[in-house]
Formats: sequence, structure tokens, C-alpha cells
Amino acid sequence: MPLNSALYQVDFARLQSDTALLALSTAIPAGTYTNMVVSLSNPVVTYCTLAPGIIGCLAGSVVTLGGGPATPIIAGAPFPLVVTGSQSTGLAVNVNIAKSLTLNVKTQAITSVNLGAADVLTAMILPPASSSLSSGSLDFIEDVTGIISLVNATSQSVTVQTATKGSITAIVGTATIVSPNCTTFNLGNTFSCAKQGQVASLDMTLNADGTFTLLEYDPLAITAGDWIEGIIGVPSSSSTQFQFVANDLFLNPSNSLIGRNLQLGDLVRITLVNPMPFVVDTKGLDVPNSTFTGATDASILMPGQTLAVHVVSFTPASGATLAAANVDFVYLRFTRVIGGVASVALPNTFAMQSFPSFFGLSVPATVQLSNGPPSTNFDGVKDATALVVGQAVSIRALYFGPPTGPTPTPTPFSAAKVRVP
Repeated sequence: MPLNSALYQVDFARLQSDTALLALSTAIPAGTYTNMVVSLSNPVVTYCTLAPGIIGCLAGSVVTLGGGPATPIIAGAPFPLVVTGSQSTGLAVNVNIAKSLTLNVKTQAITSVNLGAADVLTAMILPPASSSLSSGSLDFIEDVTGIISLVNATSQSVTVQTATKGSITAIVGTATIVSPNCTTFNLGNTFSCAKQGQVASLDMTLNADGTFTLLEYDPLAITAGDWIEGIIGVPSSSSTQFQFVANDLFLNPSNSLIGRNLQLGDLVRITLVNPMPFVVDTKGLDVPNSTFTGATDASILMPGQTLAVHVVSFTPASGATLAAANVDFVYLRFTRVIGGVASVALPNTFAMQSFPSFFGLSVPATVQLSNGPPSTNFDGVKDATALVVGQAVSIRALYFGPPTGPTPTPTPFSAAKVRVP
């Protein structure tokens, strides 16, 4: 079954991911297809060990582990799949990362990665049975970040060149918006904000014909440069240094300081050098007041927070010595986390519980929802009214820190996406 896609990401670098998603839309020959064979290679998982009462990773416990190639066969629903002539079919391939790992439940130490294990991959027809997608859209494709290689004012399209997912073009739609960063950079509040050479994040929808419609354009920098995005694992003990695990790269297309010398899942030592005040990449979502905005001190950073940093110098890893980057700008960006619904306070919030112990969240935490534009996207349910106490849920959200402790945050999460499996 020859399926092709412009987007292919199985994300093993994010410590807290529950599933990864591959969305496909393509024209295939008519016929009955009994299964799908997926070829996967070079899986890498980065993990750390935990201890009771400790938030985040134990110091020195972050480990990267590789696995072998696999060609799992998806034979369950929606297969057998009957396709008529010239039919465009959308499929989502869910990767259940937990089922591919052998681990010590108590410490979270992982001993093997096997993508060929039973039920690691499953498939479903797109669009999902319930979601906040607009009519005619198959799926959300969100937070695709890289360097803008082309802006076409005539076709109203923008192309982003990513470091790991190739080149992706999105077309402006009737509901396309731009983020507040456009105004911050004095570029207006329309699509004319998009310029070649910018570092930007694109939120899109996948269409039935395989094209992408732009939902939101979010510039992070007005000129190309080297950026690393990563998740903090260990609390910082310094005002100028911290460590995180790289989960995305936005590389300068010419004279990159990083080049091929950093892989997703690598641990990086970050040093703040004359930093600008920290910024929350809100994308226009409703967010709480927090100690993050305007800070310049690494001691406020928390395990579980995802950051994007602008690199001014870089030293590759060598033996047991970590890769190191000096940076001058820090964005708070979006963390992926799973849990369960504890309560619902419509229309603006709900509470989550049963977080991974990595976060140290022992009491329910409030999740802020946005009613737009932009609005929080929903996958698996139509909107927040369909959330039910006890339901498993995952979010892609800005994480501001725990609701208890010396500097509590009453609303720890601001959700861009809510997904019910």
C-alpha cells in the first residue's frame, strides 16, 4: 500500500509523550487493502530515572537508548480498507510509545525499545469521529517550526523549511490568523507579517487532497538563526545555567553554528549570556500572569517546561562531555503531557490529575482553555463540554510551573490542544 506524506514525525525525543501521530492523505489505486506495512528505523528514546519526592530527573540520570529497525504490520481496523477509483483517503497512524518500551515502572529506567512489538502501531480513518476541526479538514498539524524559505503573496502561501521534517507549504484560509508576535515585531496583524528568512511556527490543518491550510502564523525571530527547543529535566541550581533534552531544531540555512552536531534526544548544557528578558510564546492564547515573563534568571525554570533558545555559540558533545550552547533569548513553548480529567469548569477551564511523576504534581492542576481566536483545538471530543471526570486526556500546553510551593501558579497550563484517545 504505497502511501506518501509531506509530514512524517515519530517523536521519541519528548520525555512525556504518550503517542505520536502520522497523518496521511493521498490518492491510491482502487482496490481492497488488507493491511499497512510501515518501515521504521533508528528509534531513539531519551529518559531519566526518578525518585520519590524529587521533581524532575535525578541528577546525572538522563540516558539515550537506541533500538533496531522494524516493519510492523497494521492489520486491524480500519483494514480491510476498500478504496474506489481516484478516492483520496486520510489515515492517522498512532504510535503507542509506551508499548514499545520495556521499563522499570518505579524508576522509569528503560531497558529496550521495540517498535515491532504488538499494538505499537494502530490506524484510524481521518477525520476523527469527533473534533473541533472545520468541515473538510482531516487533522490538525500543529507547531511545525523552522525557517521560512518562501512567501508567495499571489497564491497566499508560506513554505517552512524544517530541520527534521522537510519542507512544508501552507495556504492562507478564511480563518487564518497571525500571532501577537507579529505586532511585537512591528509587522502588522495580517499575513503580510510573514517574510522569507524568519523563524516561525505554523499551525495547520491537513486537507483531503494532501494540502495544508494555515491556521496561525507565529514568527519567533525576524531573521534566520540557530535555535534549539528542548524540555527541562533537572531543576537548575544556577542562575545562568540549566540543561534540557533537545526535541526540535531550527537551523540557520547558511553558516549554522550547530549543523549536524546535535541530534534530537541529546542532552544540552545551556548558559545564559547577556540574555534578553524571557518571553512566553502565547500565540494569542489566554495565559496567566507568571514569573517567567521578563525574567532573566535560570533558577525560575521548572522540570517539564519546554523552551526554545537562540544560540550564539555552540560546542558539540565529546565523549562524556555534554554539548554546550551559549544563548541570549529564551521562549516558553509547548509541553506535551498526559493525565486524567479531575473536574470541568466550563467554558474556560478544567482540572487534570494523575500526571507523570516527573512533574511532581500531586494535586489536580487547572488547565486554561481559550475560546479564540485562537481557540483551543480538540481531538477526540468536539469541545470541553464532552470532557468527563476520569477520562484519559493529553494536552499540548504552555506550562508555567506547579500550583503549590514557594512560587505557586494557580493556573499551571494554558492549552493549545486537548486530545482524548
